Amino acid sequence: MVTIFVHRQGRCDQVTSIDRVWLNPASGATLWVDLESPSIPESLILSDTFGFHRLAVEDAMSRGQIPKVEPYDGYLFSVLRGADGEVDFFVGPTFLVTIHRGESKAVAEFADNARHSPKPLVDGPVGLFHLIVDKLIDGYRPLTERLGERVEAIEKQLFDKASPTLVRDVLDLRRDVFEMAQVAAGQRDIVQRLARREFVDISTEMAFRFRDVHDHLVRLSREADALGDRVAGLLTAGVALAGARRWL
Repeated sequence: MVTIFVHRQGRCDQVTSIDRVWLNPASGATLWVDLESPSIPESLILSDTFGFHRLAVEDAMSRGQIPKVEPYDGYLFSVLRGADGEVDFFVGPTFLVTIHRGESKAVAEFADNARHSPKPLVDGPVGLFHLIVDKLIDGYRPLTERLGERVEAIEKQLFDKASPTLVRDVLDLRRDVFEMAQVAAGQRDIVQRLARREFVDISTEMAFRFRDVHDHLVRLSREADALGDRVAGLLTAGVALAGARRWL
């Protein structure tokens, strides 16, 4: 599914096709094109309409890419992950293109906002890019809280019901915590590059905004590491207690 918004002269309109004039900075337009689970014909927008590099298009159409930000001639390509999945971004001087498989809550929220207000696109493509990235990272807060609740629940069960089944639960929890820690650490480095203005597309104002997102990722990474330490302790205790009770 393809959703297109254009911001011109203080208005934001949802349209059904792209006027190539909007890609010219002189037009004064900001274009946002969102591709949700794009079909092969829909994906031709990337190569034919925008002329993005073949390798970036291949990455955008593939699943499971690692977080990254790469400069190309005239735009940035970035891959970031929220709690509900990956979102790929092409960020240019007059446009933002987003690609995701299935619904992304962060993208859906700003698309709904854009239908009623020009505000999401007022600060241009980089401004909208920041808004979506910030919302993606905020989406990890409920996940972190749920992981913390799982750790506490297993801690309460451990000394009463230590068993091979509980050990398997701890192993599953360790995998989930490790995955979140890896994603947080990888994205922290990506956002730090945006905050440091390694790319000419990022203004000083936007760098400050990305610095705030980076701070959130640092906290998320520390919380994930702390949960990982607690889970490691649970695993050690669970294995020891389950083994001890086998001989009682």
